[in-house]
Amino acid sequence: MLTEKLLTIAIIGVDPVLWVLLMMSVVSVFVMSERALAFRALEREAHQMHEAALRLLLEKRLGILATFGNNAPFIGLFGTVLGVIDAFHTLGAGAGFGVEAVMGGISEALVATAAGLFVAIPSVIAYNYFVRRMRMLMLMREAEAS
Repeated sequence: MLTEKLLTIAIIGVDPVLWVLLMMSVVSVFVMSERALAFRALEREAHQMHEAALRLLLEKRLGILATFGNNAPFIGLFGTVLGVIDAFHTLGAGAGFGVEAVMGGISEALVATAAGLFVAIPSVIAYNYFVRRMRMLMLMREAEAS
């Protein structure tokens, strides 16, 4: 009984997962753009700011990139699993037997994995870039102070 209820939810398909990944992609592009502009502005004013305030402004929204970078592959994998469940359910329901009945669903499911990686890789790259830039800025500020 519980399995049937979960199966009903699982055969919804990959589309909801892809929408989540699309929204994550849009948000990550926004965060990357905003951080690039903020870092440019903060680099000019770094020497005038209190160290704690500067660090807070530099670290702002970086957690979003880290979270997306860590979790997007798992969300994509979840979509892949849902797609494979749907493909096998279609096969089991007798809608057709053979390669055509399963391959369409599995190829659709693999799109979710690719989409998850498409979100995660740029997010991780951007996160590492901004953390490195933040460390360099703080070190330069520290060197100026001494």
